[in-house]
Amino acid sequence: MRILFPALLGVTLATVGCSSSETPGPSNEPVIERGPKTIEVDGDPNGLWWDAESATLYMADDENNRVLRYRDGEGISKVADLPAAPADGPGLGALARLNDGTLVVVRFGGGTAGDVVYVRPDGTSAIVPNLPRERRRIGITVTNDGQLLDGYFVRNNNVNVGSVARLGLEGTEQEIVGALVKPVGVLAVNDTLYISDQIAGKVYRSPLSAPSQLVAFATLNSPDLLAVGPNDTLLTGSRDGTVLSIRQSGEVSVLAGGFQQPHGLAYDAKNKRLFIADHDGTPADGTNHTLRIIPLE
Repeated sequence: MRILFPALLGVTLATVGCSSSETPGPSNEPVIERGPKTIEVDGDPNGLWWDAESATLYMADDENNRVLRYRDGEGISKVADLPAAPADGPGLGALARLNDGTLVVVRFGGGTAGDVVYVRPDGTSAIVPNLPRERRRIGITVTNDGQLLDGYFVRNNNVNVGSVARLGLEGTEQEIVGALVKPVGVLAVNDTLYISDQIAGKVYRSPLSAPSQLVAFATLNSPDLLAVGPNDTLLTGSRDGTVLSIRQSGEVSVLAGGFQQPHGLAYDAKNKRLFIADHDGTPADGTNHTLRIIPLE
């Protein structure tokens, strides 16, 4: 399997295998794994969240209804199990981390069992009460002032109606953006809100002070969850196995390719590396969900 880096990154081709680029740290700190590296996961990571302060990557494990973490020198470990999932599976989407360390995860629910769950800093978990179960939630983000925003859609007579809402862990969900089809990625960056609509093939943006004032930002094929990338870019995965970069002009380019189905992404700016939740969409030939790490120069 290959990872292709455009010339703008100064690298043309890297092969994923046993060898990888590691950056040594001080003697009391772990070696930083910059990749390219493929790490097998006992589960199916979807949403990713990089916490720079603790140098920890959090992962929503859709296969086992739990939150995992990756740390250099420690590998992958379990943070906490989530409350019992619906019979047809948890359907975990994105996750976000609040300033107090609380992790919030959305669960899709298939139109009958959608909810939002959270893990407290002490490792205990709970379900946000009183939320409409028919809402199929995928994306979630947190603003600089600590507000949670989630994206969802409902299906009426096989027609999707999508929205973004302000979410309160006490059990409130107030729509702030409507008229979407299938919002997947929801990302607050400073004073701007970005939303990827997978069916519409668009990424929209609006000011957080007036979130309903959406404008089309970029056009691309099947955008997935969103992440901040280097040099004020946005990053998203596509079902064709590529990771796409979106400049502030709206120009879209392929950042890396050769993956299965890249879902969640997280960028570590300090160490210039990208984490990718690489989903195996063809389980008939054997399931191989992985965490990918690639360097970005």
